[in-house]
Amino acid sequence: MEDKEQKENRKTDQEPEPKQKGRWAYLNDYEKDASGNYIYTGTTYHWKSPRKTSLRGLWMIAVASFAAQIAAGCISDTGMDGRFWVLLPYAAALIASVSLVWGNYTLAGGGEKIPEHVFQKSVEALPVRALLTAVFSGIALAGELVNLLWQSQFTGRIPAALLFVAAEAVSLVFAVLLRRMVLKLEWESTDESTGTNPTETKEAEETSGTGSKA
Repeated sequence: MEDKEQKENRKTDQEPEPKQKGRWAYLNDYEKDASGNYIYTGTTYHWKSPRKTSLRGLWMIAVASFAAQIAAGCISDTGMDGRFWVLLPYAAALIASVSLVWGNYTLAGGGEKIPEHVFQKSVEALPVRALLTAVFSGIALAGELVNLLWQSQFTGRIPAALLFVAAEAVSLVFAVLLRRMVLKLEWESTDESTGTNPTETKEAEETSGTGSKA
């Protein structure tokens, strides 16, 4: 007769693991194999663009955009003290530029075959983050120009303010370049559970359905 512990172990082995929801839903794509190791069975994205060259370019652009934001913040006497229309967008642009670097780090760590949840957090997220960096940099730049034109209330030095404007412009340009570069990357998706291309399978099903209706 099996003792209580053996019955509980057998029951645990037979019961399927509960499905994860929300931000942890991607864990449902990891399943145990015969050896007890977890394998990924969801959709993966393979680099069709040259991986090393693409990552090198993305890293250079992301770091340049972030460095420009840091440089802008290190400039003294820009006259933006107490000017919320410059301070707030600058802070937002700085945070957005940090997310560009983090997105590149996530993408680089994904390897040659990138799981779908990593793809969503890097390739799909980077264009939005780059756009936010560009927009907030532009707003900060415009706000500082307003400060310069508002000479009666300007408390900084004109050369310092112009350097700040230039730094924000540099960050904006690099953010736009990064967005374009990410959008031009080419990928090939594969369903690891079936070994098929989900896009091609869907197109074949739609074609088949259209033919049947005809």
